[in-house]
Amino acid sequence: MRCFKSWEEMKVGDSVTFYRTFTDGDVSNFTGITGDFNPIHMDPKTASLCGFKGRVVPGLLTAGMLTHAGGTLLSEPYPAARMNFRFLAPVYIGETICARVTVTEKDPQRNRLTLHMTCTNEQNQVVVEGEVTGKIMPVLSQRGRI
Repeated sequence: MRCFKSWEEMKVGDSVTFYRTFTDGDVSNFTGITGDFNPIHMDPKTASLCGFKGRVVPGLLTAGMLTHAGGTLLSEPYPAARMNFRFLAPVYIGETICARVTVTEKDPQRNRLTLHMTCTNEQNQVVVEGEVTGKIMPVLSQRGRI
């Protein structure tokens, strides 16, 4: 399912909101794939000794919500050219995070698109902000002509 309008109709200010609850399995899969075995992700006692109230979801796993927007919620393929993130507060296993992704720049001549994401936790605290710039590849409408 696509949530943003078609590339042609999309405009600066358009946004989508979606949610994800991060599970122990998500963290296990992510740390296994990336090798990020930081003790604050793996061991509740270490996380507590570091001042956290539980095991912390890896920041890039939370930031990966932006790739969901770029890879699933757009109407055409969107390879990223640049991404950046600010990690503002920890995300804990079991928390549901709300991501709001907004179109901040659109350049139809170069097919360039910039999206900004703000992620908030259940207390409405901003936990991650991010931005991605990439190029829309308007090929889906052409598939029938090939």
